[in-house]
Amino acid sequence: MKLGFIGAGEMGGAIIRGLLKSGWPKADILVSVSSQASAARWREQYGLAAGTDNRQTAQQADVVLLAVKPGVVPQVLAEIQMLSPKPVVCMALGWTLEKLQAALPGWPVVRIMPNTPLALGEGVTLFAFGKWVGARQRQDIEAIFARLGQTVELAEQLFDAGTAVSGSGPAFVYAFIDALAQAGATQGLEAKQAAELAVQTVLGAAQMVKAEKIAPAQLAQKVATPGGCTAAGMEALQAAGLKEALQSAVAATVQKAQEAAGK
Repeated sequence: MKLGFIGAGEMGGAIIRGLLKSGWPKADILVSVSSQASAARWREQYGLAAGTDNRQTAQQADVVLLAVKPGVVPQVLAEIQMLSPKPVVCMALGWTLEKLQAALPGWPVVRIMPNTPLALGEGVTLFAFGKWVGARQRQDIEAIFARLGQTVELAEQLFDAGTAVSGSGPAFVYAFIDALAQAGATQGLEAKQAAELAVQTVLGAAQMVKAEKIAPAQLAQKVATPGGCTAAGMEALQAAGLKEALQSAVAATVQKAQEAAGK
């Protein structure tokens, strides 16, 4: 199955790198980007067929993946709409199934929201399928992203909330890791060592949550012995409003996503 990527920036590039790492054949990945210089980099560094002709890439592909910025999507859809219908997978913020279907009547369209850890095979991809997507097409498209991590089908009305947690969530986690490392450095740790400790601690804690299969709050309680130093730190976190800060971050992300969709 040939995949045609139109756009290969931060997110599209992460997906391509993840697929290559998973063993997807180079010959079955086509790339169309906005400049000859970018196309040359994909050819030289990854050995992929890369150019700047969106229509040609879509024509040669079995599945088209739109990884361009939201404002570029109308131009791309106009370029490909006269081709024979085939699955189109769009990851642009604000592009609902209704919008996609209006531009490509009768085409099997899929809305997704991936996140950048896909490049390491540890991502999450949210899916919403248009009414013209067949059962086999659905299986094939989900299988692409299952190679890169977890896949989750969501009712489209929950897409913005899902985007805030898994799509934007990595940025929130990166910010937490950075803040934890800086706090350690403030207490005397060397900056590089503090960063390494923070990264491994978050990685290990996430693995514990996944392995133990109990609520993260319960795990926190198990670590925070009453009267101990961890409990004192947890009290300080609560007093500083960690939960409220994350509630605000998720709410702001949802609002922005809704605005992008014209809601």
